[in-house]
Amino acid sequence: MGKPVSFSSQTGDLTGALAVDGDFGTLWNSGGGPVQWIEIDLGAEYSLSEIRLTISQYPEGQTVHQIKGKGAGTENQLILLHTFDGNTRDGDELVFKPESLITGIRYIRVETVASPSWVSWREIEVIGE
Repeated sequence: MGKPVSFSSQTGDLTGALAVDGDFGTLWNSGGGPVQWIEIDLGAEYSLSEIRLTISQYPEGQTVHQIKGKGAGTENQLILLHTFDGNTRDGDELVFKPESLITGIRYIRVETVASPSWVSWREIEVIGE
């Protein structure tokens, strides 16, 4: 919560910081369709046990979201950790729980590559060990 973020774009004052503020009533909105991304700098390297994404989307429909990670555990290369591919709608929560901890991760990027709507997130939660 409250970590620095970078992002592909935004509309109005719906900045990326709103996706990591702990408030499900606020959101980041890219102001455009895919491909869009948001990246969180965790500030240090962590072992990750879960990532939760709360969707802001209208209309509902088929989406593809990729979670990527970067840090010493990935030899500082941005690598694909998980793909969500399915029908989603506003308020849905997508949860990625790896079989084992993902170690040495400093940056988490959520990249939306397919969606019927502008790319937007209510909240992104990264849970450590």
